[in-house]
Amino acid sequence: MNGHSIRYLVVVLLLGGLALTLGCEKEPVEPPKTLRDVASQQISEQAASDLSLAIWQAGQAQVLHTHASVETLQRAVKALLANPSEDQLEEARLSWLDAHREFAATLPYIQLAFSPVDLRSQGRKLMLALDSWPAQAGYLDTVPGYSDSGIVNDTAIELTLANLRKQHRLTAHEEASTGFHALEVMLWGPTGERTAEDFIPDSNGEKPEALAVNRRRELTRLIAKGMEEDMAGLARRWPTSANNLSREYLSLGPVARLQQIRAAHTQVIDEQVLRRLPEGSESDVESGRAADSKQALLGIMATLQSNWIPTGGGGMAEVLLDRHQVSALEETFSDFEALLLKMEDPFELAEPGQLVQARKLLERMAGLMAGTTQVPLSEKDVMPVSLPTIGN
Repeated sequence: MNGHSIRYLVVVLLLGGLALTLGCEKEPVEPPKTLRDVASQQISEQAASDLSLAIWQAGQAQVLHTHASVETLQRAVKALLANPSEDQLEEARLSWLDAHREFAATLPYIQLAFSPVDLRSQGRKLMLALDSWPAQAGYLDTVPGYSDSGIVNDTAIELTLANLRKQHRLTAHEEASTGFHALEVMLWGPTGERTAEDFIPDSNGEKPEALAVNRRRELTRLIAKGMEEDMAGLARRWPTSANNLSREYLSLGPVARLQQIRAAHTQVIDEQVLRRLPEGSESDVESGRAADSKQALLGIMATLQSNWIPTGGGGMAEVLLDRHQVSALEETFSDFEALLLKMEDPFELAEPGQLVQARKLLERMAGLMAGTTQVPLSEKDVMPVSLPTIGN
């Protein structure tokens, strides 16, 4: 199964979920024979209700964790700017790493929350604001050979958060001026050699606010502020009492919610996980400066696994899959994690064979989640037949 077939599968699953909620005004369309039937009569409504609500509430908890970690990151950035030192710079970087991993673990829930058609554009806008990559260093700061490059040197751009949002991806997708990877550039530097000295304020000249170092300080502060605002907004919209994101989700029947989760998670594998695995040494790497691509990917997978095969049972797999598929999915999660831990970070340094194997495991994982990958019976599942002994 390649990326195109996974995207086709997502469409099929979304249409299946909608069909459950639209009633029977038209003749039902026969689903593809490869798609496992999960009609309501096969699933306990109570079990589907309990599980779908539990997953939404788990999403709320993860969003709150991520917001708290971004608040910690913002405080670390403020401390760095107040007292530039190597220790404060290291603390800001560690806070970035923690917040980035928490955010990665939130991605499957964000995909679910913004699945409805009328919310997708909002979800895309949020994701681009927080997680646009790769980020071109020269769009933000001075780079070797170009001493006047970047927003820090362009005094025609007034440094306000509103202006940064306008500049974000202005003429090209790599022109990131908000979000995790823009801040990654500021904290690690264009070449990964940032020092605390780059944040020491300079009060010389008639317009010190126009000096590159002072603009670098302000740009870094504003990026962190924008990230906190975006996560705070998501956290406010999530609770079931907020009557916003949750309203769309709760308006679906319990089984349709499971279908929406299923489709969203399959889409995460296609659009988020596979995208983070480069197809060659020239491919974009998500967190090349911070060397955190692998840990972020592990965060996404941890959320998917906790939803499908949680410790103690009772997850999506138990409700939607047969026991052979459940066992195979559990094994695939384990194999993928073991492979990731062996791979280099950033992934561009990984062995080509490992990247190919990782993609195959992800495609199998997506097929198992969707129920389209059937698992042959093993020998131990086949009842042996004892033939009578024929006497002489």
